[in-house]
Amino acid sequence: MPIVTALEPAPGWIGGCLVQVDGEAAFRVSDDLARRENLELGMSLGAVELAALMHEAGCAEAMDRAVHYLSYRPRTGREVRRYLGKHRLAKYADHAINRCVELGYLDDRAYAEAFVRERIRFRPRGAPRLVSELLSRGIERQTADRAVETVLAEEGVSEQSLLRTAAVRRAGALRALEPATARRRLSAYLARRGFRAGEIRQVVLELLPDETDAPGV
Repeated sequence: MPIVTALEPAPGWIGGCLVQVDGEAAFRVSDDLARRENLELGMSLGAVELAALMHEAGCAEAMDRAVHYLSYRPRTGREVRRYLGKHRLAKYADHAINRCVELGYLDDRAYAEAFVRERIRFRPRGAPRLVSELLSRGIERQTADRAVETVLAEEGVSEQSLLRTAAVRRAGALRALEPATARRRLSAYLARRGFRAGEIRQVVLELLPDETDAPGV
């Protein structure tokens, strides 16, 4: 029968203790769980009992780390899963993620809307680019599409107004360049931000006119 061969304080902010069984690699157990199970050196653990202890300990650590990770800023479920994987807690990720969703700590819809709102206020993008960025962060397509539509409506802005805002901000830094070069760079800048080619051309020519198109030239 497995025997607890080491029991010592665990390092780091999570705390708890490290339990070693039969001299094998230690696993972390919370102080509360250790007290409930009356863990002590030399105690015997049945195979089923040990498996249950390790599972509960893993779930608890995954939850602690997930909540801590989410305390800094909103995250997506995929980000939390990746973070737990780095701490070798992948097998407990579903439990932690589902629990965080239940408690309201993790909400992909709210994350998506906050992300879009921050982008359109400070770093305007076209709707396709906004959706693409959300998808790359693990947001489902339907949720991403709905977030973009919802936030644009709530903020009272359109893609055209976002395009003009981004273009005006950038054009000021390009006016010292040769006109054709400035137009080319501004067009490329706006294209990278997901705006549509036809609309880009119109705005670029308004802000950086091509004198060769002027009447009488």
